[in-house]
Amino acid sequence: MSKRIALISLQSIDRLEIVVTNCRKSLAQVKGETGADYILNGGMWNPDGSPCRGLMVSGKLLSNTPWGNVPGYAWDGPGDIALTTDWQSGANFIAVSPMIHDGKALDIPYAAAQGGKRGRSAMGLVNGCLGLYCSSDGSVDASAPEDLQKELLGLGWDSAMMLDGGGSSQCDFDGQQITATRKVHNWICVWTKGATKEADEKEESTMSKIVCLDPGHGPGNVNGSPDGAYKEYEFTWDLYTRLKPLLEQQGVTVVCTRTQDQVPGLTARANVSNRAGADLFVSLHSNATGGGGWSSARGFVAYTSSGPETAERNQAAVDILDAVEAQGVVLFGTGKPYHELFTVLTATTAPAVLLECGFHTNQEDVALLSDSAYRDKLAAGIANGILTCLGIDAVEQPESGEPDQPSSWAKEAWKKAVALGIFDGTNPQGNLTREQAAVILDRLGQLPEQGGG
Repeated sequence: MSKRIALISLQSIDRLEIVVTNCRKSLAQVKGETGADYILNGGMWNPDGSPCRGLMVSGKLLSNTPWGNVPGYAWDGPGDIALTTDWQSGANFIAVSPMIHDGKALDIPYAAAQGGKRGRSAMGLVNGCLGLYCSSDGSVDASAPEDLQKELLGLGWDSAMMLDGGGSSQCDFDGQQITATRKVHNWICVWTKGATKEADEKEESTMSKIVCLDPGHGPGNVNGSPDGAYKEYEFTWDLYTRLKPLLEQQGVTVVCTRTQDQVPGLTARANVSNRAGADLFVSLHSNATGGGGWSSARGFVAYTSSGPETAERNQAAVDILDAVEAQGVVLFGTGKPYHELFTVLTATTAPAVLLECGFHTNQEDVALLSDSAYRDKLAAGIANGILTCLGIDAVEQPESGEPDQPSSWAKEAWKKAVALGIFDGTNPQGNLTREQAAVILDRLGQLPEQGGG
């Protein structure tokens, strides 16, 4: 691969340091000498060997001041790293070209030599994680600074700073490397906590997964049921809004190919996935057959571009088919992936699957596809299949709801218990102590009266 993205939980980081080698050591040498789990090329330097902009390492200022009002990352320990203009707010500080602050794009202060389409390196913060980004110079993932900024915004980064790029862009993210021959001035090095490293790596692998969802078609598309009651583009957007939070609850980053009112082209949709470095692309649709009227064909279909069955795209399709069938969804035909040369399947670099969730030319399927509860089933099945494909063990989420309200499955029983005076109507989801259990049994008449002596 010519691009690597690592998201490392700040809680799992043992040390975060800037290692200065003054252009004398290669990536392999730094890896061998430091043993760091994650290494990324750092900031730029002047012809005389001094660092550009701001650089302070372990309390020692290495660059000239002042640097103006340019933000950089400052920290004492990984838990307090922040993008700030106060270079003295931590023992370490690095400033190059800030791109994002508080989730919003900044005017990028970069020199002409940093422009154009080049390999890029960046660091940032996202959802309680340290983000590290590296793309190889001269590759399909090389980009202009503005394109890098858009990509990181699309991935939900809260803040970001572009580091040195071009031939300097190189990394080792826990063995996943992008190499270059250039020896750079300084390196961002991360060591994770050894005692919990296995658990942290599992968390990291979950957090770093990116899924691109493609709600098919868009406003104005005529695809729908013969009676006009069902519109495919309305269904695909609604299914996307149900599927997205299910994946995000498991730490998956979700990018979308369009907004609710957009109708991008097919290649543009594939490019959204490619720019995001998605691990999986899933396009959402409903199917049609016949000559414009109702037909007998029905069921859920998964398309991929081609064989063999062992290809990642086909494994993903099978995982999703198995998961939706487990939800009680009827499959069309054999249930195996069908192969079609759809543009969104052939133009994506990630394994890509196109899902036809039912036939909108079949009356039974349309009744299901129009039902909110059935759409929840579809979303749950597709999400479970995606998580299986990505190797993520789903963590059961607590049922959402207000703390003062019972869960949906307990509402009727709770109402009866309150009406009978068994409970006072407060804290329906609180823990039950033994003394509270005794009171409940007494109110139900289950405790006999004690006789006198």
